[in-house]
Amino acid sequence: MLVLINLLVYIKILKYLVGEKTMKKCTKCLLPENYPGIELDEDLICHYCLTHKKAEYKGKDKLEKLFESFRNSDSKYDCIVGISGGRDSAYALYYLVKKCNLRVLAYTADNGFVPEESKINMRKMTDILNVKLIVEKHEFLKKCIRHNVLSWLRRPSPAMIPMICCGCRLGIFRGLLKCAKKKKIPLVISGAGNPIEASRFKKKFFTANPFGRMIFIRKSKIFSFLFGYVYEIIKNPLYFLNPINTIIFLKEYFYCFHSNRIRDLFYPNQRTLRLYRYIEWNEDKILLTIKNELNWKMSKDSTSSWRFDCLISILKNYLLKKSVGFTEKDEILSNMIREKMITKEEALKRIKSENITPWNVLSEVFKDIMG
Repeated sequence: MLVLINLLVYIKILKYLVGEKTMKKCTKCLLPENYPGIELDEDLICHYCLTHKKAEYKGKDKLEKLFESFRNSDSKYDCIVGISGGRDSAYALYYLVKKCNLRVLAYTADNGFVPEESKINMRKMTDILNVKLIVEKHEFLKKCIRHNVLSWLRRPSPAMIPMICCGCRLGIFRGLLKCAKKKKIPLVISGAGNPIEASRFKKKFFTANPFGRMIFIRKSKIFSFLFGYVYEIIKNPLYFLNPINTIIFLKEYFYCFHSNRIRDLFYPNQRTLRLYRYIEWNEDKILLTIKNELNWKMSKDSTSSWRFDCLISILKNYLLKKSVGFTEKDEILSNMIREKMITKEEALKRIKSENITPWNVLSEVFKDIMG
């Protein structure tokens, strides 16, 4: 029965994924003409390139001044930091311990789809840095993903591809805050959310539809996202037929878009901080440091150092590539071009290898989801 289900899933996907269409692209970056909200001028330069402002960081001095107010508090730890085994959180942990001399507790939320290489990375880095690691499993993603994949297959929509992993961020953010509260740790630090990896298209997929463009919500991107999601549910009511999925989505929505209110209401003694809002994100420096200092390694099945720490991201990027022709990696590399970190020629070489899907991993992911 499992083999039959998997076969039907593959057939339906292959019918939908009819191949990439040739389309215009920005002459400065990698974004195509079907990127949501994009505007190309007569020279085929997108408005994101034309209006780009260099990323700004709050600075190390402000960061150190903030740390001083939490250092040597009554708690056993100065801060708790979320790690995943990926590159950015690995460097964040290294930076907090080695550069800032903080007493750090490391935390990770196992969503059920964490590759073994990521788990090995986390064990190695915490051992090398002499940091305690707390591993907590959550079932939010497991409870949602099979239903979300089957719902998406019924009516494929690019907007709903990023929502396949609904529940994952809820497990991470809520787990971090709850652990900090239990351990009486005043400062919660995230290694995610650097400005170079900011992904616009996920929200723009939703705001581009009639509900997302409604005038009375146009001033609020948060509500535009929510109404856009409702529009997708109306087009495909199968998503709504799983009440657990709906409840988890609503919880994740509030934790992600109203995090300050959630924190003030349920975790008033915790302060949250995104490290890469203060220190510059530099891919080469990060990779060199964690490889040399923490013995960090990439997955043998991945050609990219970016986000190999969750198997579901492989599935999402594959569906995005085949349905709209671009992925999160196209967007990140485009941001790096604008920041003059790499040239467009270098980005084109990287995207050819980094957007290759490891079929053996994808097959195992499907078996796990549909099992």
